[in-house]
Amino acid sequence: MNIPQNNEASLLKKAKNGDKDAFNLMVIKYQPRIMSVLYGFLKTHSDAEDLTQQTFIKAWTNLDKFRGESSFYTWIYRIAINLAKNFVKKPSTQIEKTSLSIDEHQYDLPEDLDPLSFISNEQLKSGLDSFISSMPEKLKTAFILREYEGKSYEEIALVTNCPVGTVRSRIFRAREEIINYFKEELYERD
Repeated sequence: MNIPQNNEASLLKKAKNGDKDAFNLMVIKYQPRIMSVLYGFLKTHSDAEDLTQQTFIKAWTNLDKFRGESSFYTWIYRIAINLAKNFVKKPSTQIEKTSLSIDEHQYDLPEDLDPLSFISNEQLKSGLDSFISSMPEKLKTAFILREYEGKSYEEIALVTNCPVGTVRSRIFRAREEIINYFKEELYERD
């Protein structure tokens, strides 16, 4: 859904005045993007769904606090990332969760695929996902926003409320850590 900028401002004004239908249009527009961000951060569909819903509930209840200093998307993006950070810090989420089911996903595997190489690649991906999840929050957030979401350094600076130079440094350090992780993984396999 593509809402022109002037219509979005009108919808926001109506939503701030209590018009739930106007806010629902904003939800329809931004829900897929927020869901994608949260899935990239949390790696489980159900947790991403739950936090997406919480993001929009929090946005609705705090809409009067939106001052328009950034875009509406940047504002709800910050809400989503902050909820995700808090969620990951909870002791109950420290236990690794698996929410992958055959019903949710279809896998079309080539017939000539070597099962051992498939397992190995899946193990590498799973290991990388776990490694990224274990990175310090500031590095992980900057890296996910840049690499998974394709955000510019300036957009990440807005979302994380820090200077662009700091964002660049965090992404650089995150990439270094990931390269070192792969070096160790490859060294262990030899």
